[in-house]
Amino acid sequence: MSAWKYKRIMPETIVAMLKLIDPKDLLDLAGKNFDYIHSTLTNSPYKTEILAIPEEQLCSISIENALLKNYVTTFEEIVGHSPKDIGSLLSTVIMKFEADNVKTLLRIKGSKISYDEAFRYMMPVGGLDVVRCQKILDDSESINDVVKLLSDLEYGSVLKKASKDHEETGFLLPLETALDKYVYSKIWRATGKLRGLDKKIARTVLRIEIDSLNLKVILRCKEIGIEKDQIRLYLIPVTDVFGEKELEDAIKARDIRSSIESLLVASKIEMARDYQYLLTDLLNAYDTSQSLLSLEMVLDRGLLKTSLKMLKEYTPFFNIGLILAFLNLKWFELRNLRAIVKGAENNIPSDKIKKLLILPD
Repeated sequence: MSAWKYKRIMPETIVAMLKLIDPKDLLDLAGKNFDYIHSTLTNSPYKTEILAIPEEQLCSISIENALLKNYVTTFEEIVGHSPKDIGSLLSTVIMKFEADNVKTLLRIKGSKISYDEAFRYMMPVGGLDVVRCQKILDDSESINDVVKLLSDLEYGSVLKKASKDHEETGFLLPLETALDKYVYSKIWRATGKLRGLDKKIARTVLRIEIDSLNLKVILRCKEIGIEKDQIRLYLIPVTDVFGEKELEDAIKARDIRSSIESLLVASKIEMARDYQYLLTDLLNAYDTSQSLLSLEMVLDRGLLKTSLKMLKEYTPFFNIGLILAFLNLKWFELRNLRAIVKGAENNIPSDKIKKLLILPD
């Protein structure tokens, strides 16, 4: 692997990394009033997007949209400056956010969420920018209509196939997991085109993201009582830590706690220490709260820890590790800022906001 191909992107990524907001400063923002947070963001890397908001439109939604635009711009700049093979992988990774836009469209039609509330979760990316999303909402009356209007996208046929399960169960989960399965399987295949250390690092980061996604699906399905045979269809058994057998054992476990314990045993057999730490934390969180939200936050922190680990282990070398770690750290910063902004506008106490933040230990 040649370090020469990173000569352009690496300095830019390092500079962007240094601009990330210190976790202590994020904690300090939690509980501050809206004007204070807005003022702070005008002196941050989000300055350009924040200052572009007309004064009469200033609110949590407009700020969140500005934060999302900043992330997309940053992501696209990194893709544009990356070596060809890295840029190809990142172009596939960005499909995650396009898929999230699809999920938001489906949720709007499946609930009473207002357009304004829903659009705060959309990223202007890929073939589903805000303009097209708005048109789809205007031209559809139901979830099936949304699926038909997305038929021209590459995963349109995937949604069409999953819509039958949606009609039978009444849940959005078949549609959402079909999207995830398609996108993450494609990303995983894209990592296979990398070589050497780049491939190892990319798969290390993506592996824990996919396995966390699978675990979230199992937990949700068990909570709402979906049949075991159906759960199998929603999983992405591509990684070498939790393969089909390990996921099957977790599905067959009698309850949520038993599922976590089953995977903990599997991680010990595979000697996957990061997974052991993550699943032990997950088990402790379940015993403490038995809240699905708290369990999902533990899984999200696992991805953050993996990103930080990549920085510690591989920073001295020119490789994909720094790029992937930065994009994940930037994403979690964005999520934290959105929680802080929304909390400020709704006068949520600082201690409750802080519990929603995904920060390194």
